[in-house]
Amino acid sequence: MRAFAVVLCAALLLGAEPEPAPSPNPYAILARARDVFHAHVRPPYVVYNLDRREWIDDHARDDLSYTLRVWYRSRDGAALNRLWYQARHRAVGDLYFIRPAFNQPVDPGPPTADIFEPAPPSPPSTPPPPDKLRTIGTVQVSGDLDYRATLAGTDHGSYHLKLQALRDPERNRLRELWVDVTSFEVQRARAVDRLFLEDGGVSVPDRMDITFESRNGLPLIHRIEAIADVIPTLATLIRREEGDYLFDDISFPEVLPDWYFEPKTYGQHFRESPSR
Repeated sequence: MRAFAVVLCAALLLGAEPEPAPSPNPYAILARARDVFHAHVRPPYVVYNLDRREWIDDHARDDLSYTLRVWYRSRDGAALNRLWYQARHRAVGDLYFIRPAFNQPVDPGPPTADIFEPAPPSPPSTPPPPDKLRTIGTVQVSGDLDYRATLAGTDHGSYHLKLQALRDPERNRLRELWVDVTSFEVQRARAVDRLFLEDGGVSVPDRMDITFESRNGLPLIHRIEAIADVIPTLATLIRREEGDYLFDDISFPEVLPDWYFEPKTYGQHFRESPSR
């Protein structure tokens, strides 16, 4: 009788449904992806082409489309820019000093940009009140408190995270991430940004879909597809502006001349201007 009971129990155990594996913690995935992203050492200099194409209400705008050759210095975001002519396979013409950045009235970049970095804070409209209270102590909180994270599923070997900014959505810009399930490298991101219009610095919300490529183990922005909806006004009848930004021909020189990042000296160095 005892042997029969043992056999019966074993049969019941074999027929039992296995418990489903627990779902990965989205906050742990987000934290790991950010740590892996920041573990890569950014090169001191980046040289690349930025190919920009614009459409307004589904019509191509050649006057807003161009290709730049960019010589970028990582420590301060300074960059020398020249127009790139594909037919001549070289950069020619005037020298421009631009600091590529997201959420600013300039082209986004560089390809090594930190997508986890919050956008710069907006200047306060009124000065803050004087601090008359004495600081008694401070409290440190561990963990990522910038976003509420949920796991939307696994998509072609990547965790798909949906993110909601817990505070200051203009600064904490990420809305979705695709993270490799093995390496935790970021493969794709969706973020909000600002598109600055030509009339008086007015800006409108911009939605960016960012894809990455790996170069020698370093995650680089490969392409940005941006869409902005514009409210028509008497000054403009634009309803939708789309931008495509392609980063290619990327290299990492160990050093670049200091004058590249000193625009006041461009005139005296024009004869030695770089073309590649």
